[in-house]
Amino acid sequence: QRESDLGLLRRDMEDIGLGRRVESFDLDSVKFAQWGRPQGFEGLVVESPKGIPILITGQSYSDSFLRRISKGGDLWFQVREGRGSRVLLRTSMVRSLSKSPRECMEAAADFAAYFCDTARRSGGKSETGDEIEVIYTDSRKVAKRGGRVGQLKDAKKLGVIRAKPWRVVKEAKAAQEEQGRL
Repeated sequence: QRESDLGLLRRDMEDIGLGRRVESFDLDSVKFAQWGRPQGFEGLVVESPKGIPILITGQSYSDSFLRRISKGGDLWFQVREGRGSRVLLRTSMVRSLSKSPRECMEAAADFAAYFCDTARRSGGKSETGDEIEVIYTDSRKVAKRGGRVGQLKDAKKLGVIRAKPWRVVKEAKAAQEEQGRL
C-alpha cells in the first residue's frame, strides 16, 4: 500500500514539473542543515517549546567543541549523578530572549535525563522514581581545561532541575530516527 502511494505521489510531482527536483533532492543535506546545528556537530538537535535549539551530545562527544560554540546566555545541562549526555540550550540564538524560559530549561533537562545511563536502563524512568536530578550552568562556568573539559562541577552549578525523562520520549525517539544519531 505505502509503495503504491509513493509511486502515485512521485508521478503527480513529475506531472506538475517537479521531477528533476525529486531526483536531485539530497535528504542528508536537508537533515543536517537544521537551524541551530553548528557545522561539524554530530549530535541531535531538537527545538524547545519556544523554538530554542537544544543540542544533545553522546557521552563520548568532544566537549571542547561544544564549549567553543556556546555563548554567554547558553545553558549547559547534565545529570547530577552517573553518566549521561551533555545538553546545550542555545538561548543566544533567539535574540528576543534575554534569558532562557523555564519550560525550555525543563525540556533541556528532560533530554539530559532521558539520555543518561539510569534512564536508558529503566526505559525513561529513574530507578528511584519518575525524576532525575539535572544540574545546569551557563557556558562561562563549564570546565575549560584539564581532564574535565566541558563538564559541569556541582560547585559551579546555577541550579538543579528535577527532570522527567518520560516527557520527551516521543521527541527523543523521533529525533534519533530522523537524524540517525546517538
